[in-house]
Formats: sequence, C-alpha cells, structure tokens
Amino acid sequence: MLADYSSLDVPSSLDVSSSLDVPKLISTEPAVSVETLADVPDHVLKGLPEEVKLLPSAVDKTRLGVWATKPIFKGKKFGPFVGDKKKRSQVKSNVYMWEVYYPNLGWMCVDATDPKKGNWLRYVNWARSGKEQNLFPLEINRTIYYKTLKPIEPGEELLVWYNGEDNPEIAAAIEEERASNRNKRNSPKAKKVPACEFKESLLMLSTRSVGPASMSGSA
Repeated sequence: MLADYSSLDVPSSLDVSSSLDVPKLISTEPAVSVETLADVPDHVLKGLPEEVKLLPSAVDKTRLGVWATKPIFKGKKFGPFVGDKKKRSQVKSNVYMWEVYYPNLGWMCVDATDPKKGNWLRYVNWARSGKEQNLFPLEINRTIYYKTLKPIEPGEELLVWYNGEDNPEIAAAIEEERASNRNKRNSPKAKKVPACEFKESLLMLSTRSVGPASMSGSA
C-alpha cells in the first residue's frame, strides 16, 4: 500500500528548482588569440619586400601569412631569418624558430616568437603538403634563408617546409646554390678578400627533434 503524503504541509516559500545547484560547463581550453595587422611591429611592415604583403593565412586561421602581390621567380632568395639566439630550453614555442649549430656555442635556436625580435619571415607559415610548399630553407654561414622552389603568382601564400634533399627539385636547387658559392670563391675578386669571409657553409636543413621548426644541418 502506497503512503499518502497529500496531507503534509510543504512551506510555500520552498522553491525546489531554485535550491538545486545546476552544474555549469567550464571550458579549460585556453583562449585562442588571432594575429592581426595591428599586432605587427612597424619595423616588420617597413621591411616587407615590395612583392609581398601580410594578410590572414589560408593554412592557419589564427595567424597572419605572407602573400605574393607580384610574380616571384623561381630561385629568389629571401632573408636572413631574424630572431633571438637562445638555448632550446629557453624557447617556449617551436613555431617561430630554427635551430642552428654554432661551433663555439653548440646547438642554438634563432627564435622569433616575439614579433619585436623578428622580421617579416616570421610570418611565413608551414606548408601542409608538398603541393603547397613553394619555399625551402637554406643555412648559409649559420644564417637561415628561404628560397623559392617554384614561381609564385600574385595571390599565392608563401609556405615553407624542410623536406630534405630527397626532393629532386630541392636537391637541384641546393646543388645550384653550392655551384654558385664555388664560383664566388674562385672568382678573382674573391681572392682579394680574406678567406675567412668566404667560408660559406651551405647546409640543407632537416629535422633534428620533434616540432615543426626543428632542424639540423649536414654538409
């Protein structure tokens, strides 16, 4: 037999719905910041080559990218990549850095995470595929440069990756650069300059450790 509770006095002031704690969904995801032109230091904007400009990237919606405004021919070299020289343990993000070996310091990172410390090459994004890639990195005298792998048309975003000399086009471009450097060293003008100024070490960059911007050089 069911109990009859109809005769119980329930205080009219008791609002059952308001006394319940309704759990709230709290996001633990960090707020995503989106780069804008207002965030770009003046020296970066002033240093942009005439054939490129900064616009929102097509490969990363949170970042700006570098876009061609004029045709850029194959073999065009941009650089150097600028940033703070740090030990790997001091770098907070590997998105905006390259790692280079210095004989007197060991492995050091050229870190452009802080836009004030970098230049416009900081805003060149990573290609998601070989088809997208139109730049590749070179290390010359322990300085990073980007070189165009193919002609870039107006309206295309400049995108880099370090896929090594197994790519026939990159291997050919590296050999071309090496030949050019050999010709410079053997020119009559070069012989008048102290040899130490012509110790160009052109290295192809490859991955050294985990992270999109990690790389190493091998002669």
